[in-house]
Amino acid sequence: MSLMQIPRKIEYALRAMIHLADRPDGVARGIEIARLEHIPKYYLEKVIRDLMRRGLVRARRGPGGGYQLGRPADTISFKDIIEAVEGPISLNLCVEGGVSSSLQPACRMFRVWDEGQRVLIDVFSRTMLSEVASSRSPLLGLTQPSTPPEGATVTAKA
Repeated sequence: MSLMQIPRKIEYALRAMIHLADRPDGVARGIEIARLEHIPKYYLEKVIRDLMRRGLVRARRGPGGGYQLGRPADTISFKDIIEAVEGPISLNLCVEGGVSSSLQPACRMFRVWDEGQRVLIDVFSRTMLSEVASSRSPLLGLTQPSTPPEGATVTAKA
């Protein structure tokens, strides 16, 4: 089976942000995030730097220092996090805009890619960090069942 994969940088950024949102005291050391979220430390530092540039994370120095969210988790969307580490979301070159949009007139798949991108951006914009962090917190041992959106079909694999 072939998969369309999310880049590791995005995966790591999302995991780190969820980890920070899960912290009861709001602060986590980089080494802790790297170990618990299975993120290589050098990679985590790059991701954290990008998140800090966008104001999504801030560093707290001194004893008890570490990283913390730059704003409340309920104001940070997946789209904010993804764009902080990778730039604007583009599903395909012909919907990207700019120079590559010259492909658009010849791209027979434009309508499909364009619709897919709109749906993807909509989902990422509506998904707030607080929703994902509160759905299952390994640090707090909490589990809250997530409810699928109305009309969604859920299938389980054995």
